Amino acid sequence: MQGPCVAEYSYLYEITVIILFGMVSAIYSVIFPFFAVEVVVIAQCLTTTFTFGDIEMIKKTLFAAAMLATSSTAFAEISANVTLASDYVFRGISQTDNQIAIQGGFDYAWDNGFYVGTWASNVDPDFFNGKGHDPQTEVDLYAGYAGEYKGFGYDVGYLRYEYPGFGDADTNEVYVNGSYSTDFGEFGASLNYSDELNFLPSDQSAWYFAASYDRTLPWYEIGLSVHVGHSFGDAFDVSTADMLKGDSGFGDSYTDWSIGVSKSWMGADYGLTYTDSNVDSDDCRGEHCDSKIVASIGKSF
Repeated sequence: MQGPCVAEYSYLYEITVIILFGMVSAIYSVIFPFFAVEVVVIAQCLTTTFTFGDIEMIKKTLFAAAMLATSSTAFAEISANVTLASDYVFRGISQTDNQIAIQGGFDYAWDNGFYVGTWASNVDPDFFNGKGHDPQTEVDLYAGYAGEYKGFGYDVGYLRYEYPGFGDADTNEVYVNGSYSTDFGEFGASLNYSDELNFLPSDQSAWYFAASYDRTLPWYEIGLSVHVGHSFGDAFDVSTADMLKGDSGFGDSYTDWSIGVSKSWMGADYGLTYTDSNVDSDDCRGEHCDSKIVASIGKSF
């Protein structure tokens, strides 16, 4: 007999969800007595088809993960976040067809600088050419190492984008980030590389470079964020002739930019961001690449 949910997720995703939800359950169940029960139900719904015998195995796995998290609390930090946004814009392109996005994630960071985490959001199923198997969810899995040296922050890691229901879009990236804090704000730069940018979709390699500036304004502790990014590489250099031969990708590289303000109030984080790009209309689908203002409200734990 099937369990409460049916999905076609990979074993890697199943294990990650179970362990991460188990670790969070171990800590928050101390504060919220019913949280552990809710986590078991959510984990069952996010993973694959279960029989009643499988549920017993999952309970044992969650218990083991909870014990691991409890014993490691002194040496690591677990955090979680949830966001409700008017749109999910990624590198200047709407992933939800200008519709509401519900997002959330978990992070597990050790004192020595290593970390792992996962993040998820709904996406527009018509955005991908899945031939009837378009995904409705994006799940990101990542791991890396972050630190600081003489005022310079650095972060290197691996990031995997998974689209349950349409594995052809799954994409791997490696990244390196740097930042420097001054009295005038924090300046940052990042570089991502993928050997196959499948979510574009393209089987060609791609780079993404971004620069950012963040500071807290002197009025009412309002945060200001400025971002400029550029997507380039073989995946963004596909000619019309190549497309007619069956190659996929964008016809040209493009730049995206955004400016936003944020404010924490009564335990929640509020944001308002203007975002735009110069993506060629021939490369974009519908109004996914139009300029827009995104409003959001989030909470971190």
